[in-house]
Amino acid sequence: MKKLEQYIELINNAETPEKAFERFCSIMQGYGYDRITYSLVTDHPSLGLPKQHGLATSYPEDWMKHYNDKNYMGVDPVVKQVMTSRKPFFWDDLIKGPDIAKPATVFMHEASDAGVGDGIGIPLCGISGEIVGIGLARSSVPSSPERNFEFLAEAYLLSVYFHETFRDMLSEPYKVNLTGREHEVLSWAAEGKTDEEISMLLCISSHTVRFHWKNIFKKLQANGRIYAVTKAIRLQLIVPHTIRSSY
Repeated sequence: MKKLEQYIELINNAETPEKAFERFCSIMQGYGYDRITYSLVTDHPSLGLPKQHGLATSYPEDWMKHYNDKNYMGVDPVVKQVMTSRKPFFWDDLIKGPDIAKPATVFMHEASDAGVGDGIGIPLCGISGEIVGIGLARSSVPSSPERNFEFLAEAYLLSVYFHETFRDMLSEPYKVNLTGREHEVLSWAAEGKTDEEISMLLCISSHTVRFHWKNIFKKLQANGRIYAVTKAIRLQLIVPHTIRSSY
C-alpha cells in the first residue's frame, strides 16, 4: 500500500461509522478484495452489543441470511481461527490440514459458491477480551491466488485503524494521558524503531522501554506494538513522520 498515510486520513475523516466502513471497503476493493465483513466474534459489553456476524458487511445479502439462519458461526473455521489467533492469516491455510472437520470444508465451499471465496482473516482483540474479526474476501478467486505477505501486514495495520475509528464512533470517547517518555517510545516505534534502538535513542535500558510499553498497552487497551501505535495515531496522540511529511 503505497498510499497508506492517505488511506488512514481518508478513514479518519469519515463522518459516520457507515462512511468509515464504506471507505475501508473502497480501499480494499482496489487490491481485489471486494467482499468485506466486520464481525463481533464475542459479546461486546463495552458497546452494549451481542456477538454477531457482519455488524458491517458488503457480503451478499442472501449469503448473510443463509449464514445466520444456519448459525454458521459455530462451524466457520475463519471465526474459530480468529478466536485463537492474534495474527492475520490466509483462509486457504485453514482447509489444508488433515484435521479439518468435514462441516468446515463444506462451509468453505458454500461460501466460495456464494461469492465469498479466497480471503484473509484479521483478528483484533481488546484488553477486556472482546474479539472482532475482519474478513477480506474476493468474489472472484484467481486461478493462482497470490500470497502477498507484505499486503497482509499492511492490511492488518489499516484494519486496526479502521476498527478503532469505527469503534470510537459507536462508543463514548475516552481520554488517554501519556507521559513524556511513553509518547517518545510510541513516536519512535511509529518510525519503525526496535526496542533496542529506542533504548539507545532515549538513553534508557531495554527493561525500561518494556516497562513503558506495559503502561502504554494498559492505557490504550491494546495488545501489541502495532495495535498500540495505530491506536495512538487514530487518537492523534502521535503523528509519524510519514504522515507529517505528506502535508
